[in-house]
Amino acid sequence: MGSALFVAVGVGIIVAVQVALLGDVTRRLHPLAVSVVLQVAGVVGGLVWTAVTHTWADVVAVTRSAWWVPLGVAGWLLVAALGYSSARIGVVATLGVSVAVQLAAGLAFDAATGRAAIGPRPVLGVLLLAAGVALTVQRG
Repeated sequence: MGSALFVAVGVGIIVAVQVALLGDVTRRLHPLAVSVVLQVAGVVGGLVWTAVTHTWADVVAVTRSAWWVPLGVAGWLLVAALGYSSARIGVVATLGVSVAVQLAAGLAFDAATGRAAIGPRPVLGVLLLAAGVALTVQRG
C-alpha cells in the first residue's frame, strides 16, 4: 500500500501542474487543439514504452473491444475541459470541484452496482470534501 500511496501523491502533483500549465496555454490557444497535441505525445510515449517492454499483445487485446474509443475521446475532452476551466476559475476550483464530483459519482456508482458497501463514513467523507471545496472556491 505504501508504494501505491506514493504513486497517488505523484499523480496528484502531476495533475495539478498539468492543469495549471493547461490553463496558461488555453488562454491563447483553443483547449481542444492543446489536448490533441497532448494526446499525440501520450501515444508516442505509450508506443515507446510498449516497444521497450514488448507488450504489443496487450495493445492488440485492448483494441479488440470498442470500449477504448469512447474512453479515449473522453480523455481528450477531459484534458481540454481542465485547461478551459482552470484558465477561467483557477486550478484549486477546477480540481476541487472535479474531484468532489468524481467522488460523489463514484459513491453513487458503487451504491448502484454493489461494488462496494456504502455506509455513513464514505457519505460523510464526500460531504466534507464538498464543504472543503465550497470554502476554497472563490466567488466574484
